Amino acid sequence: MTLAAHGILDLSELRASHAPLVGPKMARLGQLAAAGWRVPDGYAITAGALDGWLPAAARAELERLFTTAAADDDGGHDARLAEPARRLIESQPLPAWLEDAVADAHARLERRAGRTASAGVTEAAGAAEVAGDVEAVGAADQAAPLRVAVRSSAVGEDGQTASFAGQYETYLGVSGVTEVLRHIRRCWASGYSAHALAYRRRFGGAGPLRAHDLAVGVLELVDARSAGVAFTLDPVTGDRSRLVVEGNWGFGESVVSGHVSPDHWTVDRATWRVLTERSGRKQSWATFSAEAGRVVLEPLPADLAARPCLSEQEVRYICQRAAEIEAAEGMPQDVEWAIARDLDFPDSVFFLQHRPETTWRADEATAEPDTAKPDAGKPDAAKPDPATSSQQAFDPVQYALRNVFKVPGT
Repeated sequence: MTLAAHGILDLSELRASHAPLVGPKMARLGQLAAAGWRVPDGYAITAGALDGWLPAAARAELERLFTTAAADDDGGHDARLAEPARRLIESQPLPAWLEDAVADAHARLERRAGRTASAGVTEAAGAAEVAGDVEAVGAADQAAPLRVAVRSSAVGEDGQTASFAGQYETYLGVSGVTEVLRHIRRCWASGYSAHALAYRRRFGGAGPLRAHDLAVGVLELVDARSAGVAFTLDPVTGDRSRLVVEGNWGFGESVVSGHVSPDHWTVDRATWRVLTERSGRKQSWATFSAEAGRVVLEPLPADLAARPCLSEQEVRYICQRAAEIEAAEGMPQDVEWAIARDLDFPDSVFFLQHRPETTWRADEATAEPDTAKPDAGKPDAAKPDPATSSQQAFDPVQYALRNVFKVPGT
């Protein structure tokens, strides 16, 4: 049953053609799900449902803030506008009809996941664990509240020449409808951060968010043992014969926010042989904190820091599937992946999102004509070595991880 009339679409309903409704991020994920890929289940609140949700008085105040900030000539108007605009938006309730539609969609997701939002289940699980009651722990886990990622999905995001990814926020480990609704508002308000306003001013206009601009996805949170990103070309050299994988233990936010130097692999496209493996300086990881009720960065245990976060089998599999995405899209891709903690390979490998690779193309666009691409006639020794890219003055891999895949606030 479709919920599109109420501004909600289940992930199973989404296809690539729904990008104008839910943004390319969620539309591509729905397309992968339809093709049988392992992706987290969820639903999307359409951009149309969120367009115009602000009460008239709040919208008028937002317009006033923009007008006042734009009148300043000292160049600091984005920073001055950001905080009051976000406070204003986050304080406004969503329309009752939309809250009801989200509650219904979330209940459906909980049923599909075999979870409930019963009170006290976390305490029950803890008590059972202390008592050593394995069966009770399992039962409590099944009843535990579903944890989700609430992700912004801008309609104009992930273009082939400019990626708006990272300009809007994502929140991990959210549970319960009340918190989901609050974080939907926070996602929408994140379009008014100083860096998002500056980015939109440069690439997509500086005015308030207009019709069909920002959707929000709610996805079941994969309990990640390891996570990271794959590039279907070498983003340092542009070499299409190699793929690059970077990752860390835990959730991917330690990688995509640039907080760690991740494990790094390069893989040959023709043979799927791992060409290079570099162990990163993995001093921290992103893990769920029951006390904080969200994903947080914590020191990584020493035994994990000394070990690679992926097996070679997992690295090859991620690269092979990423190459399939590239073939379907017809251009190089950046692909986010996660390895579920308690599932067997290959069912443990989830794909969280993908987008056109922009880092190398942006580098090509600004390069001199005779240096825009590596010379295919030169030996590999004449090209930059990905294994030592972290020592270069400018590292496109880390640039992409921090500026393309970043999660603000981490």
